[in-house]
Amino acid sequence: MANFRSDHPLGIIILATLELGNAIWNGLRLCEAIFFWTVLEKYHASPLYLALTGAFWFVVASILAIGLWGKKKWAWAGTLIGISCYGGWYWLDRLTVELPHANWPFALGFSILLLGISLLILFSGKTRAYFNLVK
Repeated sequence: MANFRSDHPLGIIILATLELGNAIWNGLRLCEAIFFWTVLEKYHASPLYLALTGAFWFVVASILAIGLWGKKKWAWAGTLIGISCYGGWYWLDRLTVELPHANWPFALGFSILLLGISLLILFSGKTRAYFNLVK
């Protein structure tokens, strides 16, 4: 039986998994924008915008996941900035580009929950010690 023991704190495993999931989500966004380009244009959506934002967030989230797992010192601040910018972009996009949706209370609650969990993990003593940020 293989040993899957990890020396990473649970919080780092969770954050790296969330970033990896975000990378996959935005990679799918990029691929679907490319595959359904003509359909999106037909319905007056912007496939270029969807492809560019999907590609951008795919790259950013991938780099952050690798940095978190690789214990890169910049990954702590990068993740803090990345999750803040992604949340801001998500809500700016949702309020200005998308049509209003009835599920906004759920989306807001879920956004706050993910941001709160991420901040608790980032500022925990184990995470700060993992990145040697504790004085």
